[in-house]
Amino acid sequence: MKCAKCTHHKCYLEGQNCTRISADDVKEAYVDERLEMMKAAACTEGRFYNNLTRLEETVEFCKLMGYKKIGVAFCIGLNQEVKLIEEYFAKFFEVYSVCCKICGVSKDQLGLEQIKEGVRETMCNPLMQARALKEKEVDICVTVGLCVGHDALFTSECSAPVTCLVAKDRVLAHNPLGAVYSRYWRRKLGINPKDQV
Repeated sequence: MKCAKCTHHKCYLEGQNCTRISADDVKEAYVDERLEMMKAAACTEGRFYNNLTRLEETVEFCKLMGYKKIGVAFCIGLNQEVKLIEEYFAKFFEVYSVCCKICGVSKDQLGLEQIKEGVRETMCNPLMQARALKEKEVDICVTVGLCVGHDALFTSECSAPVTCLVAKDRVLAHNPLGAVYSRYWRRKLGINPKDQV
């Protein structure tokens, strides 16, 4: 699969199928809760397209799914932001939030590389974040700024569906796409289109 290199996008424009996956295979994959999630996602997109922020869309999706409990797994570096996010979610749902530093275990306990040597650093703990939210029996988990890799561990441990509200990017104010929107960053990364200066 090299969809990123596609020049015609006929799957989108004309319904062309470039795979060996049939429409029947697709229908068989989306059943029960997965079909309900697809319907809720389509409703959210269709009803609020280009009118709501992702924060608002997350609420609307959860309402359509009938969710009552939201779990928020967040990075300590976004502590102020997550207070506001939780305040907004709490208008509609029961909210449980869990910080990345849950359990307060030192990095040296697992032999993890530190940012600064000689200083005690508490490790991020995505597996325990997931387990804590599982104990609360949340209907969905929302990630807010989990580190690359920690987000993967968190997601793999969750028993509830996971959606990302904030992707961490310390350099670009948590806007990872800034690296491809900015010609300066594209040049630095060696991905500048040939027709651009």
